[in-house]
Amino acid sequence: MIDNKRRHPRLKHRAKIKLIAPDVAESIVEMRDFSETGLFLQCDRALIPPMGTLLEVQTTEFDDAPVQLVKVVRIDPDSGFAVEFCSRD
Repeated sequence: MIDNKRRHPRLKHRAKIKLIAPDVAESIVEMRDFSETGLFLQCDRALIPPMGTLLEVQTTEFDDAPVQLVKVVRIDPDSGFAVEFCSRD
């Protein structure tokens, strides 16, 4: 059995997410799952930002969706990366 140290359960949900990174053109990636504290984003290895990078994400599922500040907290080079929601203070 795998030891699950996650604080919040993950909900599988596929959605297109706009990724807004500093000094990089916007791109669209696929969300694999989400929780109360973050998202896992699937993408090509070339789009994976370094650990600790601050980004903005926005769902494309509906118009005028809020833009959320996130931080890269885990990288899986074969499938994508996890981000954690951050406050803007």
